[in-house]
Amino acid sequence: MHDSLLPVLILIPPLLGAAVIAGRTRYWRSAAAIGVLASAMVLVAFGFTLGAFVELQRVGPDAILRTTLTSWEIGGHRYQMGLMIDQLSMWWLLVVTGVGFLIHAYSTGYMHGDPDYGRYFAKLNYFVFAMSLLVMANNFLTLVIGWTNVGLASYLLIGFYRTRPAANAAQIKAYVVNLIGEVFMLTGIGAAVARYATVDFWDVAQAARFDPPGATVIALLVLVGAVAKSAQMPLHVWLPDAMQGPTPVSAMLHAATMVTAGVYIVARLFPMFQAAPVALAAVAVVGAASALLGAIFATRQYDIKKVLAYSTLSQIGYMFLANGVGAHAAAAFHFATHAFFKAALFLGAGIIIHALHGEQDIRRMGGLSRRMPFAFATFLAGQLALVGIPPFAGFFSKDEILAAAWNSGHYVLWAVGLLAAGFTALYNMRLLGLVFLGRPYDVPATAARSRGRKTAGAGHDAHAGHGALHPIPLSMNGVVGVLAVLSVVGGAALAPFVEPYLEPVFVRNRVFEVSTHAALWSVLVTLAVIAAGLAAGWWLWGPNGVRREAEQRTLGEPAGVLGRAFYFDELYDLVAVQPAFALSDWARNFDLRRIDGVLHALAGLAQAGGAFLGRLHGGIVRRYALTLVTGVVLIAAYFALYL
Repeated sequence: MHDSLLPVLILIPPLLGAAVIAGRTRYWRSAAAIGVLASAMVLVAFGFTLGAFVELQRVGPDAILRTTLTSWEIGGHRYQMGLMIDQLSMWWLLVVTGVGFLIHAYSTGYMHGDPDYGRYFAKLNYFVFAMSLLVMANNFLTLVIGWTNVGLASYLLIGFYRTRPAANAAQIKAYVVNLIGEVFMLTGIGAAVARYATVDFWDVAQAARFDPPGATVIALLVLVGAVAKSAQMPLHVWLPDAMQGPTPVSAMLHAATMVTAGVYIVARLFPMFQAAPVALAAVAVVGAASALLGAIFATRQYDIKKVLAYSTLSQIGYMFLANGVGAHAAAAFHFATHAFFKAALFLGAGIIIHALHGEQDIRRMGGLSRRMPFAFATFLAGQLALVGIPPFAGFFSKDEILAAAWNSGHYVLWAVGLLAAGFTALYNMRLLGLVFLGRPYDVPATAARSRGRKTAGAGHDAHAGHGALHPIPLSMNGVVGVLAVLSVVGGAALAPFVEPYLEPVFVRNRVFEVSTHAALWSVLVTLAVIAAGLAAGWWLWGPNGVRREAEQRTLGEPAGVLGRAFYFDELYDLVAVQPAFALSDWARNFDLRRIDGVLHALAGLAQAGGAFLGRLHGGIVRRYALTLVTGVVLIAAYFALYL
């Protein structure tokens, strides 16, 4: 352990930025200054993170930077709350603050002109602070504070457009689902404290190694919390609705912060999971199922942001799969590459939405490769990285995960991951075809072409219904350009360093690491499946795809089993929401008719008694005399009968 102030210094700038902007929003003369300040605060935090990276290297690979905030003693046990930075938390911190800064810089252009510009940046700074606190937690106590603050920050950002009912509903849905997960997680932490009398990660992990039953129960409870926070199956339902927030918020949630928190906590507590084979298998199964189903659901969405949202569900599933088979370095590697290409895709989608004056329906796009060549090139780079085409970033990390699944003997899960890679290629080709390729969306021209005749408007390069494209600020294009470059070279650049850098964490925690070396045949099989997915997507949604016009003519929300994502929302509504409403109605009626009824009867009785007595004391002398005589008679009768 090496005492250092750097963990605290990383937290201060974003927290200070959030407080200053939130407290003084109305006094800023220039809205642009707010964006610059908020971005600068995260950039400073990134600078301190780099300083911590250098310090960690200087003091040695086995060292941990530590800051103790407070400590106390209860029942002879000493507890403390503090921060720490080891190689694992450093890996997360670099992405949170680095990509977080890029998203802030992008937001200065995207949110320009918004009347709540200051409120937006205050919340975005707060989000970076909360996530940084979470990954630097040195024990369960600090973790809970960071965990709940991340949930609160996401609640505030998802419902940023507070006058929209859909945004209000989405933020409540996200909060409730995550609250369910937090109840399980807190129960698990409480069980760990009760069983091992410590809140320290290391002490709990080491005690759990010799207590498989206890480790299994605690790990499964914590896993539910991680599943909810990372929107994994079956607690994924809040993620698509969370797209109600501004597009940079989606990038922040999906690329650098909230949904990766579950992956981080499973990696942080991996010694405990390795002591509980049942819980470890559950991690792998949840991950593989999420990877496949998320990719399948993405093939039927029409909102460009919801396609990317289900894509995130799928890619986070790969990270869970990696952790579940014992390849947590591969999980961390995919976390980094995913941050690059998913941020590039979300922010690229933001450029498209911005240019099309708010249009998000991919059925109303088409032909944008000619009108927006920069957006096309950068979006394509992100997609190729997401699909896993060499030498783009996602190829290296996804390949390691599939190799680990095979090498660990989880052949079924390897096949599921492979199938998910095929569907990933399919929905990305659909997205590319409907947004950038073919003819622009034009209902009259499309209808005329389908009838085999030409109209005067057919073939023009105007985007029907959208008019001229909205100009894109340099800040938006510049950030997306940087992320696109990272999507291209990030995987190859990081691949040689990930495992050696993280190795001290695994050695210190005495956990095993599965080999991520992929045989040539495995790589070729994966690429063949991806190629099949791309070919199918081209045939269905390419410039002359057989499904292209049919989808462009479809109106309304997605329908069918896939469009409704296996009806998870409807199922939860049936088994949880409606029974909860029925129970609350019963409780309200019981309160009104029973409890309130009894209270009203007692109040009425007291009121009637008071009114009767009041009439006896109305200032009339004969009533006083009558009362006096009645009292005397009653007292005399009492003594006569009982004495």
